[in-house]
Amino acid sequence: MSPPTAPHLYLHVPFCTGRCAYCAFRSGPPPPHPERYVDALLREAEARGLLPLPPLHTLYCGGGTPALLGPRGFRRLARAGLFVLARHAEWTVELHPAAVTPPLLETLAEIGVTRLSIGVQSFDDATLARCNRRHTALQAHAAIARARAVIPDTGIDLIAGLPGVSPTLWAETLRQTVTLGLPHVSVYALSIEPASAWGRAGVSPPDPDALCDAVAQAADTLAAAGLRRYETSNHARPGRACRHNLNTWHGGDYVGLGPGACSRLGRLRRDGDGREERLSAEDDALERALTRLRLATGFHPDRLRTRFPILVRRFPHWERRLARFRAMGFLSPANAPTTRGHEILDALERALLEPPPQG
Repeated sequence: MSPPTAPHLYLHVPFCTGRCAYCAFRSGPPPPHPERYVDALLREAEARGLLPLPPLHTLYCGGGTPALLGPRGFRRLARAGLFVLARHAEWTVELHPAAVTPPLLETLAEIGVTRLSIGVQSFDDATLARCNRRHTALQAHAAIARARAVIPDTGIDLIAGLPGVSPTLWAETLRQTVTLGLPHVSVYALSIEPASAWGRAGVSPPDPDALCDAVAQAADTLAAAGLRRYETSNHARPGRACRHNLNTWHGGDYVGLGPGACSRLGRLRRDGDGREERLSAEDDALERALTRLRLATGFHPDRLRTRFPILVRRFPHWERRLARFRAMGFLSPANAPTTRGHEILDALERALLEPPPQG
């Protein structure tokens, strides 16, 4: 395999001090010397024939809890020769509020991290305890303030639909969020995965209507505070969208390293379990094109003509479907999902995946 040309890298750090009740991701406790995990990433990249990587436009360190690499681990990562950053590159690190310390923040700024995403999920202590989040609302506020003082481009994640959260309590979490004046907020709709603690315990999923209401409430509240819903789960001030994820939603290539990390290079797709699949040219184009349905910039088949000529025969069928979606209130006049459209996005995508009628 020749080295990739994709200048976008995702690094999975699978360490956690405990497992949240809703989590089904691959993770485990950190080893005695977590900085050595960097050597494992380097060996994986070498074994997969990925080196040398091109200068990176974006780098995303997700988890797990990447902070458990510690300052020593992050310095090792920056100096290991695994990657180089292009000029004006975006480097995002996910952080757990309890792991935000001055030494770690100073190290992240020193090595070139430009963006932080803090997993807050809720500003209610009872809800956090129910989720086994291992931090309090006070710790979250302190972590956000501490992080923004060092790396101003700091955003947070919230989860809508958590058990026991009333509309009033959710409104309070959103109120506290907007008072922070953050550049970016992600709002994820809760799903109960079978492998999670809640899934194994038989916890019921949230009521679909109530969940849709909570997500819509978040979008309206954040929009009023200047954070535009630029993607189904993500809200940002102008110019502060996550460039790494935008590359994926625009159908770009990316490399993933670490257990649980996915990759997409040309027509080769690698899942989080390391299984690889070579897609047909049409299936590859369909997957890459339809992710645009998630974006506020809208879905415009004609703009895909040059990049995906194999899909041109589908365009008349798509235009008819898109017109129907607009008439039903699922898409705006610019073919961007409305609030209702975001709620049934999977169904809209399935409708566009159907082959056009013959004749």
